[in-house]
Parts: sequence; C-alpha cells; structure tokens
Amino acid sequence: MEQELLNQLRDIHLPQAPVWWPPAPGWWVLAALALCLLAWGAARLWRRWRRFRPARTARQLHRGLTLELLDQSITPMAWLHRTNEVLKRLAVHGLGHREMIRAWGDDWLRYLDGRYGEPAFSKGAGRSLGQARFRRTAEVDVQALDGLIGRLLDRECRRFWRFSLPPTSRRDDAAKQPGGGPP
Repeated sequence: MEQELLNQLRDIHLPQAPVWWPPAPGWWVLAALALCLLAWGAARLWRRWRRFRPARTARQLHRGLTLELLDQSITPMAWLHRTNEVLKRLAVHGLGHREMIRAWGDDWLRYLDGRYGEPAFSKGAGRSLGQARFRRTAEVDVQALDGLIGRLLDRECRRFWRFSLPPTSRRDDAAKQPGGGPP
C-alpha cells in the first residue's frame, strides 16, 4: 500500500514564471507619476517655445531684410531703419520691455548692449543704430552690423535652451565680492 501511495506523488516542479501583465499596483502608481511629469514637462516646454517665438520671427525677418539688401531691393539706409524696427518690435512686443518704446540714441544702444552682453552697440559697429542713422552723411558698415545683429538674434533664440535662476539681490552680490558687504 505504501508503494501505491508513493506512485501517486508527482515529481518536484518549478512554479510558473510571474506574468508581466497586469503589473503590480506600485507600477501603476509609478506609471501615473511618469505620465503626469511628462505632461507637465511638455506643457512647460510648449509655453517656453511660444515665449521665444518672437525672437525666431525677428531672426527670420532680419534674414529676409538682408536678402533684400543683397538683391539691391532696398538701400543700406532703408535696411538699417527696417532692421532697427525689427529689433524695437522684438524688445517691446516680443520680450515685453515696454519701457523701450521711447528709447532711442544712447539709451537704445545701452539696452542692445545689455541684451548682447558686450558694448558692441554703443562702442562698435552697432553705433549706427543710434543717432547716427539720422545724419545725412551716415555711413553704415552693413557687413559688420549684419553679423552683429545676427549674433544678437541668435543669442535671443538660444535663451530658449537656458533655464535661468532667479536673480540675486545686490546685497548678496556685494557680500560675495572680496572686501564687499553691507555698508
């Protein structure tokens, strides 16, 4: 009788491998969090893309003006005035710097220097965008100015990829400098 009972026993076998579907509840939570994070990132990227559309449009308009100048459809002075208009529209409407509506001359050149990061407008080829463009005998170095404005607009477009931190206060900056600190 023992032999019959032993014959009825099965051999040792491994359990079935766990199936991949449906996943455990923790995976569902992780997937939901990943989808929320992806949607948030896409929405933020879209808003940023739309915010920098004026810079891309200004760059296209500037390239079009330069092509018109090369085709001799417009004069260098007309090119200068229309390029200045594109830059002014970018500053006021595109970047929201409403205080630049009335800026001209040295104030306008200092603003462009600030956007460019160097004094290339107030002390370089960009000087012709100031008061010099209203003189009868104004001379424009179109090639140098075209390159300068192209680099400025490229920098504005590249700002899209830089995520800036909030600005620090002047007091923090003074404390970091050697010998500095609050008065």
